Amino acid sequence: MPLDPMSAFCRLPQSRFFRDAMTIAGGTALAQAAGVLLSPLLTRLYTPEAMGLWGLFVSFLGVSSVLATLRYEVAIVAASNEEDALALTRSSLVLGVLTGLLGALALEFLRQKDLLGYGALPPWAFLLAFPALVAFAWGMSLRYYSVRQGAFDLVGRFTVVQGIARPVAQVLFSFAGGAGLLWGEVLGRFLGLTALWRILPKAQASWFSPGVLAKYKAYPLVQLPSGFLNTLALMAPVPVFTALYGPAVGGSLALAQRVVALPVSLVGAAVADVFYGRAAKLAREKPQALKSFLLTTTFRLFLIAFPFGLTLWLLAPLLTPRVFGSAWEEAGRMIAVMAPWMVAQLTVSPVSRVVFLSRWSWIKLVYDMSALMIFALLLGLELDSSKALAFLSWGSATLYGIYFVVMVLIIDLEIRPNTPEIPKQKDSRHG
Repeated sequence: MPLDPMSAFCRLPQSRFFRDAMTIAGGTALAQAAGVLLSPLLTRLYTPEAMGLWGLFVSFLGVSSVLATLRYEVAIVAASNEEDALALTRSSLVLGVLTGLLGALALEFLRQKDLLGYGALPPWAFLLAFPALVAFAWGMSLRYYSVRQGAFDLVGRFTVVQGIARPVAQVLFSFAGGAGLLWGEVLGRFLGLTALWRILPKAQASWFSPGVLAKYKAYPLVQLPSGFLNTLALMAPVPVFTALYGPAVGGSLALAQRVVALPVSLVGAAVADVFYGRAAKLAREKPQALKSFLLTTTFRLFLIAFPFGLTLWLLAPLLTPRVFGSAWEEAGRMIAVMAPWMVAQLTVSPVSRVVFLSRWSWIKLVYDMSALMIFALLLGLELDSSKALAFLSWGSATLYGIYFVVMVLIIDLEIRPNTPEIPKQKDSRHG
């Protein structure tokens, strides 16, 4: 029976799924509102070149942060019992310190070798990368533990504090020149953590559990390469465009990505957290209902994403120079070009974690490798910046569509009724 758009909208506010998602989305909206209101001020306080360097720094953080907890944070929600979930959370906090140090050293290596344009960063950038990566690892671990506990109000509060603190700090640190963007980024990440620490039980427990980490070893072994490649594909545009076309183009793309990411982070992140928690429970207790849940959620996401994309396509070239200043006219054109990519990402990405509940989770790795192939083709075509971005946008949107079809087929083939671990091991209770 086809899904009716009107009835889907009418039933949506009545569902618990909607209320949980709105709890997070409401906090995200407040955080994004602060970012939107302060963005015109930031673009007048900082030059496109400074924004380009900030984009480089954030792109590195985005890629390397996938390694921050070795993807054990995903295991927290799907863990078979509460003891394992708590042990995974505490162990992930410890891992975050170690991986943060390695990430900072990796950034300094890229800077010294001047790879992908990172040589333009100041020598002290790696010192800021360490606390930024630690804050990200801690935030992800505590966020996923909150999702498992159903504490969506804490997740929303975390998003609010972090989202408001970052742009405010960047404004306050503008006296430091381009460095203020980096300092504000780090401070905002840490301030958000104050809302999540209370979720951890006060009972005495080990802070590092190698046995539990070994039990869920499939997460770093299977999902870590996939997550790394996926984030690399998402974060690569700014470094690649900076290297190919210069810091000014990279800065315009960094602003364009920030604007396009607003609906994705506002709706997509909230839905992704609630969807994964609910889908994991269905996979354990009622797997036959999982396909319907996936299709309904995706359909409703598309009903939200399409108007956003159409608005960006039509209005961004006109409004961007007026809102952010005449120096950002190219960013407006970039936002319009990226609209199809945004629609596909907002529709498919929040439900993509469903593959982690199946024996076919390696399919995600195939998708991520395909996304990077688009970049490989882009580098070989030698297009100008506008045509290159259009190729990237439509290619990525098409790939999202193919991936969604694959997800539906995976559910039809097999969704395991119990998901204590991702590895390809049979549950003894089911023979």
